[in-house]
Amino acid sequence: MAAGEPDHIDPHLTGTLVGAQVSLLMFDSLTQTDYSGRLVPAAASKWSTPDAGGSWIFTVKKNKFSNGEPVLPSSFVRGFKRLGDPANASEVAYHGYIIAGFEDYNNKKGAFPAGSFIADDKKMTLTVKMAKPYQGAPEVLSHPAFSPIPKSMEGVATTIETEGTKLIGNGPYKLKKAIRKQIGGEVILVRNSNYTGKKGTLSEIQFLISKDLDSAYNLFEAQKGQTGPIPAGKFKEATGKYGNSGTTPVLGVNYWGFNWEDPVVGGTKNVLLRKAIVQAIDRNQINDQIYDGSRKPTDQLVPPGIPGVTTGLGLGVARNLEGAKKDFAAWKAAGNELKEPLRFSFNAGAGWDKVSTIMIGNLKEAGIDARLDEFPADGTYFTKMRKGGGQIIRAGWFADYVLYDNFLYPLLHSDSIDGDNLPRYSSAKFSGLVDQGRAAPNATAGAAFFTQAEKVALTEDVVLMPTLSLRGAVVFAPNVQNVKRDPLGFLNYDQMLIK
Repeated sequence: MAAGEPDHIDPHLTGTLVGAQVSLLMFDSLTQTDYSGRLVPAAASKWSTPDAGGSWIFTVKKNKFSNGEPVLPSSFVRGFKRLGDPANASEVAYHGYIIAGFEDYNNKKGAFPAGSFIADDKKMTLTVKMAKPYQGAPEVLSHPAFSPIPKSMEGVATTIETEGTKLIGNGPYKLKKAIRKQIGGEVILVRNSNYTGKKGTLSEIQFLISKDLDSAYNLFEAQKGQTGPIPAGKFKEATGKYGNSGTTPVLGVNYWGFNWEDPVVGGTKNVLLRKAIVQAIDRNQINDQIYDGSRKPTDQLVPPGIPGVTTGLGLGVARNLEGAKKDFAAWKAAGNELKEPLRFSFNAGAGWDKVSTIMIGNLKEAGIDARLDEFPADGTYFTKMRKGGGQIIRAGWFADYVLYDNFLYPLLHSDSIDGDNLPRYSSAKFSGLVDQGRAAPNATAGAAFFTQAEKVALTEDVVLMPTLSLRGAVVFAPNVQNVKRDPLGFLNYDQMLIK
């Protein structure tokens, strides 16, 4: 049961967990993350690099799309081309910048880099050339954005996801009914009979679209569905009644980003104001009052469980009101002033107004005025934020893959501006460190650079305000069995059972 309008269910477009959950049931990428967090085969049976990460060779399994067309290495090349096509304006295309020539193609500076791919449909191998040697390529290519497409989808407009069965995948389920672009719509999936992998246990899966979390949970309570998201303030109630099988820790974090281009909170001259805001926030109050203590306060962007993560990189988890007052006073002494209240920008319908209200009260105690800046719950919030529409921007991040740089490159690298870099942060120092980490010969060497980069973002530039590490927040009806959630936040709808 979905909570709110997913941005997309098309794998080459979706940038939210809600939309990607559906995409993962319809499409298989080359690799995937299993429920223990390991990288395992999906559409590819094996992979290797002949040149220390300069290129990667994948052996593709025999399989068929839901329309009966065979899944071939060339099917993936078609998918990659569709992902990067600037006409499609995919907000997740930047994931493909690891591939040689892909960034120029996506930014209209060059043609599709056909030379970066060798698709041998007879030997069933796909070779992908990297822009720079990169050991994390197999993890990145597990993202739904790297799904293959059949010939029938080549060159088809991205509105295909609203046209029912024309969105054709290679996963265990296929689309029976398309999403309606209005509250109260639904997405219905049925088994893909052509799928040669592990079959789905349920013959049909229906995702209902509700206007907000409370509405979705009320539908669940009314027995209109077998799963329901837990709204703010109802964690203890929901888990007490239905158990906690869908509330395990995940590799995710809630955070607020400061618009780097905003004249009041952005840029290097306003670092003391941002530092004051971060120190004034009471994370424990947010966790206790909004989430029943179910999450873990944090001052870091990258959560525990990601290999190589170092603790103690932020400004501190505990509230420091006196430090906040001191830094705010210093910011004003430098000739700055707040001519109007700061804006906490968030999407309606998910309890962020309650979180923002607490933070506004926290700031008031430090002498800083702020107000609510609510955007409609119509699925367009993140698109507006990507274009600089917010000031202090509500966001959350579930890992796309189990890599340190998956939190740093997408969320803060200059390459990701107009994508998931919602603050539109541009720092040569930060991006250079991330680039060095991505080019490192192994994860240990890379982590040293990523640690430095995270510290730059959190304590030197203070471009983000992490608040809470995440847990899953879904409950299930008593007759639902075999529920699992992977560390990335996805549920195994394809293998659930209804008693």
